[in-house]
Amino acid sequence: MSKEMKQDEIDFINKMFETPNAFTKWKFMQTPHFDKLPDAVRYTVEKECLTHYFNVLTDGMPDWKLPISGTIPISLLNPFRAAVEYFTGTELNVIEQDGTDFKVFARGYYLIGEDAPKGEMFN
Repeated sequence: MSKEMKQDEIDFINKMFETPNAFTKWKFMQTPHFDKLPDAVRYTVEKECLTHYFNVLTDGMPDWKLPISGTIPISLLNPFRAAVEYFTGTELNVIEQDGTDFKVFARGYYLIGEDAPKGEMFN
């Protein structure tokens, strides 16, 4: 006999696997198999994956189009860079290494093409 799950249990499980799913999707996107998928499927997988990483980096910001700064694990630099470029059209730059993390900065959507100083938020 199977037990019907309550919504809070489903939400908990989804939250627990949110990051591994994004990482698994990112790894799959780097394989030749990804390019063989129909366009609609590729676009959906890419957007879901990059949305996760972008949301992690911009969590707590009043406006995601402003300059972005944060600290990310070194091992996840590439997906975070891809996410920032996808949503803002700007480059995510490494400012400095802090142990196993990078402090990063991006000019953000409002400053596309502007000559804003890189990393000014870290002093």
